[in-house]
Amino acid sequence: MTRTPAAGCYRIRPFPHSIADTGPVQPAKDASIAVPVELAALLASPPFVGKVEVSRFRGVLERDCDFVVAVPVRDEERRLPATLDALSAAMRAVPFAGCVVFMINDTSDASAEVIERWAVRERQSFLALEVSFDPTIRNAPHARRLALDIAARAVSRGALFTTDADTVVGKTWIDTGLRFLAEGYDLVCEDVLLDEQELAALPAQVREVGNAERDYLDLCERLWRYWTYGRAGTLGYRPSGASLAIKGSSYLALGGLPTPAVGEDRALCDAMIGAGFAVKAMENYGTRTSARLNGRASGGCGDALADRATSADPECDSRLKPVWLLHDEATLWIEIIGGASHGFHAIPKSSGAMTFSAVQRELKIARKLASAYGLADV
Repeated sequence: MTRTPAAGCYRIRPFPHSIADTGPVQPAKDASIAVPVELAALLASPPFVGKVEVSRFRGVLERDCDFVVAVPVRDEERRLPATLDALSAAMRAVPFAGCVVFMINDTSDASAEVIERWAVRERQSFLALEVSFDPTIRNAPHARRLALDIAARAVSRGALFTTDADTVVGKTWIDTGLRFLAEGYDLVCEDVLLDEQELAALPAQVREVGNAERDYLDLCERLWRYWTYGRAGTLGYRPSGASLAIKGSSYLALGGLPTPAVGEDRALCDAMIGAGFAVKAMENYGTRTSARLNGRASGGCGDALADRATSADPECDSRLKPVWLLHDEATLWIEIIGGASHGFHAIPKSSGAMTFSAVQRELKIARKLASAYGLADV
């Protein structure tokens, strides 16, 4: 069944696989837009019920895709060309069929037109929805959630990827994600780095804080494995919405992406681990995300970078904890939990957020301990 949307749009084919191919079509608030029944059902369910207006569809979501990439977009016409070119390269690098879902929310620039021109030039299967969110859900987590919900129902037996409209993925992004999912992982989190050119233009402290965080996290991982005899699994993951790969069936079983105001990537990782799914912490495979200070998400990466650029002693990653607390948690794991758990479930911290100076202090302690234990590369 094919319906004709508003003038100027591509014809919208039915969603593949689990998306119904027949049945009535429920109109959006703009009666000239035909909304597929499954999308209408999504919009009539939490967290979207009564809070989303669909203004336009663009593109065709082809049948039988092996994977779908979900991308939230808001006023990104300047950065989209680089993002889309990198996405094309990553999709061409695998012998599988892929498509892309763009969720363009509350946008006043030409982002949709940039996407449309790219898709036509690349002959790329895509679906771009232009929507307006109620202010209570007008954020990246809800845009990503809706894009992923549509994607998951298009390839429920395939793979889902998500990235950001200000991110350039590595050429092996799709290939690497598919490989780890095939090995049995349900979620793959890449350790995403900042764009080097943009980072170099910021005050030196921004880089220094990032380097100290990374070094400290790496040392804490080694100490954690040493103290728990390697039986407690990975201590800390570095999930980023700029680079996630998810098994479609696992996403649906989980019930979808969590939607806090910010930090949906970390919330997804925590939920996956808590539900017993297998999560892979992947090293960086070439993905770079924007180092701009005026990010689209309040409380997101841009705000954190701005704080690091201007504060005398900025706060660091909330996952970080002092060495003594890490040791106490490792001891508790050994004494109480033992080897029964397949993964570590973080014990609530009893210390506040660590600042840059605190991380520098704890980093010295961690290095001395690692050296004393004979851990490599300290």
